[in-house]
Formats: sequence, structure tokens, C-alpha cells
Amino acid sequence: MPDKPTVVLPVVRPAIIALSSDPRGDATIKFETGGDSDLLLVLPMTALIELEAMLAKASQEQAKTQPVQ
Repeated sequence: MPDKPTVVLPVVRPAIIALSSDPRGDATIKFETGGDSDLLLVLPMTALIELEAMLAKASQEQAKTQPVQ
């Protein structure tokens, strides 16, 4: 797959996550930015599942570097 251009958009914070009541529907995640526009991601459920798995793995890796409290 050839490299595609990447848009870098600094996010201030996540604002809204909305899931479709249809298990095959889309999920939307809105992020607030420091600019004039916010970012709205529309993810098919399969992409959301992949994102959840990636975040869980990142969380596990980060936990390995955090001191036990």
C-alpha cells in the first residue's frame, strides 16, 4: 500500500462518543481542537473494535512503565 498523506490535527480533548443501537452501525467520536473546527470521526463497528483493542494494548504497555501504587 503506498504511503498516503497524513493530516496532523492536535486534539484538546474528546468531547462525545456515540454508538449506533444497530450492532452493525457506525460509531462517532468527536474531538475538540484548538482551531476553528472540531474533528468528527465516523467509524464502522469493525474499526471501533480494532481501535478498542489497540487502546487496550497501549494501556497494558503503559502500565508496565508505571510504578505500582
